[in-house]
Amino acid sequence: MQCNNVTAIPKGLLQLRGSLSSMMDSLYYDPKVAELMNTSMGQYLNGHPFLAMAVLVFGAMATVPIGIFLTFATVTFIGATVGLVLLEVFLLSLGGVSLLCVLSALAILSILVSLVLGACYITSYNVLNFYYSQRVSRYRATRLEPATNITVMEQDGEEDEEAYGKPEV
Repeated sequence: MQCNNVTAIPKGLLQLRGSLSSMMDSLYYDPKVAELMNTSMGQYLNGHPFLAMAVLVFGAMATVPIGIFLTFATVTFIGATVGLVLLEVFLLSLGGVSLLCVLSALAILSILVSLVLGACYITSYNVLNFYYSQRVSRYRATRLEPATNITVMEQDGEEDEEAYGKPEV
């Protein structure tokens, strides 16, 4: 029995994959990235992708509060030069404690986001791997059509008979 409904990967997806791959290669071989990856920290993060993702999420989420704090500190410093030294110390201490609270919350949030993203990745990988392993095990490649590059698959009848019993006539 022949099965002709084998799904093929569209050309657009293959082109997208190729362009993303070349973009990642150019980024990875950038001299600054190569210099970072040659450090012990870069090699450690390369070996621990979950930690690297958590650091990346934390860094991305921490830029806005740090920028706001630096703006606040600059404005407060300018105000202090006018003569409000005690107010500056109080406001900077208050701002520092607020920044500490915000960055602590962002660190916890970045770890939780990394956990959720990691769990989604592992779950989807296992579901797709299970689905396609079940689908591929029921079919075997018999020949390759030269003009179309389509592999013709035939259902493996022996496995079905062993797994599900003899077919009824």
